[in-house]
Amino acid sequence: MARLIQALWLSELKKMKKIAIFIVVLVSGCSNFTVSTNLGPYANTAVKSGSVKEYSQEEIGKYDATPLGYVEAAFCQDKASDPRPSKSGLVKTLKARASDRGGNGIVVEQCQSFGAEACYKYMECRALAYKVPYKRSMP
Repeated sequence: MARLIQALWLSELKKMKKIAIFIVVLVSGCSNFTVSTNLGPYANTAVKSGSVKEYSQEEIGKYDATPLGYVEAAFCQDKASDPRPSKSGLVKTLKARASDRGGNGIVVEQCQSFGAEACYKYMECRALAYKVPYKRSMP
């Protein structure tokens, strides 16, 4: 009787081992899985910017945030009939660029709009990208 139980147990153990190997292969096979859409850079920017928060200089000082460097974004409106540059659109681009650097926060330092030789209207923004911990270090 003991040999029968042992044989059944070994049989089940072999099945579990095969299942475990199958799961490891399945999961590792999906590790490089990517999704491609026809939405292009707009969708990519929207997804990346969603994981980055905008802070004020005062707010960022309450965290042990690590600065990652400056990010910049600009928009040139070629003709009066083209879409106008917007601060919110440029901030989304800044957030996506901060995400590309491994950041999850930005502090916008300046956004300015002015005429440029080749543009009907031109706007550029600059921010400092940060890696911000989830807990504040100061109240």
